[in-house]
Amino acid sequence: MNSLLSFKDAYDALREAFILEDNKKAVNTKRIRTSFSGSTLTYQAGAMEGYIGFKTYIRGNFVSLLFSGDGELLMISEADRLSLLRTGALSVLASDIIRRDYSSVGIVGLGKQGIAQVEAFHSLKPGLKIMGYTRSQEREARAKEALSKMGIRLETVPNLKDLVSRVEVVVTITTATSPILKLDYLKERAHINAMGSNLPERVELFPEVIKASKIVAVEDKEQAKEEAGDLILAEKMGMMDWNKLVTLSELVSGKVSVEPGLTIFKSVGIGLEDVSVMKRLYLKAKDKGAGTKLEVRGKWSQG
Repeated sequence: MNSLLSFKDAYDALREAFILEDNKKAVNTKRIRTSFSGSTLTYQAGAMEGYIGFKTYIRGNFVSLLFSGDGELLMISEADRLSLLRTGALSVLASDIIRRDYSSVGIVGLGKQGIAQVEAFHSLKPGLKIMGYTRSQEREARAKEALSKMGIRLETVPNLKDLVSRVEVVVTITTATSPILKLDYLKERAHINAMGSNLPERVELFPEVIKASKIVAVEDKEQAKEEAGDLILAEKMGMMDWNKLVTLSELVSGKVSVEPGLTIFKSVGIGLEDVSVMKRLYLKAKDKGAGTKLEVRGKWSQG
């Protein structure tokens, strides 16, 4: 997949999708979770001009299906790496749209998703200073080794406050269930991409950070209100002004401007984003004759 789809491809696909959504030519369907006996199957879908599809995953197994508008199954794809490309490119896109000019980024959390964030900023923002932090020395060593094999040298710092106070853009991509990012850690005009949580019980930002922000951008307002633990906790603490909520599609289209100050993009990940990168992967694979052709009978004749 890496030979077919780049972070730039994913970035362009996402930008296109949000513009189409703002023009009512693309839609997102809220995530559905089915849990049973300790396992949870997650399903998220979306559609954009001529394409409709979904991603589903359970216990680390990711699969995506893309259909044409008339119901033809176009592609079945492994979607783990596809999701990493999508999430990394999304973080850069949000930073570019909201913060615009920045010369440094700090990645908080250096698991698989954190490594992909470093990859994305390294690929899409040449010359950008990228720094990282994780509480686990073992995870830090693994991340550095993985990135070194890609020719990327990552500078890490020993504590979170030191990292955050030195960068203009902060990306949190952790599995934290309690807030970790405090307001007094941040530069006055910092931008935050809170990427780690799409469950109400998972939180990365202290409510005071939400309260102090000029805007809170999200992909889908209704989905964010149900899934974004950071916003849900801030509301419980009386620190969430829902009037500050804007969609990324409004920002990408230029319909909403951003005042100078602290800004947040709270991502939960949506099906439309997955469909947009699936579409780009399908078109590139078709153009290059890549992939394996399968005969799949989805329609059954009668008689």
